[in-house]
Amino acid sequence: MSNQDRHGSSSRPSQFTSLYLANIDPQVSDEALIQMFSCFGKIIRSVLPKDFRGEPRGFAFIEFESSDSAEQAFEHMNGTLIGQKIICVERTPKVDEGGFI
Repeated sequence: MSNQDRHGSSSRPSQFTSLYLANIDPQVSDEALIQMFSCFGKIIRSVLPKDFRGEPRGFAFIEFESSDSAEQAFEHMNGTLIGQKIICVERTPKVDEGGFI
């Protein structure tokens, strides 16, 4: 069995609507992330976790209404300088698929 047969014949990833953002500058707010990512489509939810002191933990999750919006955001924002850091954007399962809360 070929590698392509095991992983499906399409090179396009499965339909996803949620993104994981890593390496976020602590000065960047949840509101700023929403503003930056909303140009790709309607955001259903965003989460910017904080530690016990209320400081951002350096990562976030954004869930879009459509998979096309998430794909565009992934393609355009991965490796982008936001604040003083270059963010890493990855696809992540939706909440009901074991993703973020």
